[in-house]
Amino acid sequence: MSRRSTISIPIIFVALLVLVPLLFDGRCRAQESPAAVAAPVSKLLGTWQGTTLASCAFGVLPGRCNAQQKVTITVMEGSGSKLTGFYRCAYGTQNCLNMNESGKVIEATATGNRITLRVIVTDGSSYIFTGYVNGDTVNGGYTVYSGGALLERGTWVARRSY
Repeated sequence: MSRRSTISIPIIFVALLVLVPLLFDGRCRAQESPAAVAAPVSKLLGTWQGTTLASCAFGVLPGRCNAQQKVTITVMEGSGSKLTGFYRCAYGTQNCLNMNESGKVIEATATGNRITLRVIVTDGSSYIFTGYVNGDTVNGGYTVYSGGALLERGTWVARRSY
C-alpha cells in the first residue's frame, strides 16, 4: 500500500466548523443586483432599543448559551455626513459579554431594507449588527469578534425611537 499525503476527515470537519461561519457572517454576500442601491441615511438614524440573544451553537463561550442583553444603539450624522453613534449594553439574563457596557458606532450602512452597524467596545472587540428594517423595527443578528476570533453570535431585535 503506497503512502499518500491526505488530510483526515476529522481535520476537514473541524476546519469547516471554523471557516464556514466566518464566510457567512453577513459580510460575505452574493453580488447585489443593480436595483439594490444605498438607502437614505434616514433609514439608520435614531436610537435602536432592543435585545440580543446569544446562540447555543458550537464554539459559544461557556455559560453564554441563551444569554440575553438589553442593547441601545444610537446612530447620528457626524461631521462630513459620516454616521457615528454610541452603543450601550445592560443586564438582561446575564452580564454583557466581557462586561463591555459601552462602545462607539464606527460604521453604519443601509442597502434597501438591510442595515449593518459596526460597533467597537471598550476592550477592542468588534460587534456587527445586521438586520432588516420594517417601519421602525429591525430583526436580524449579531456577531462579536476579538482579535479575528468569533466570540459570540446570535439574534438581535430592536425598535427605533427618534
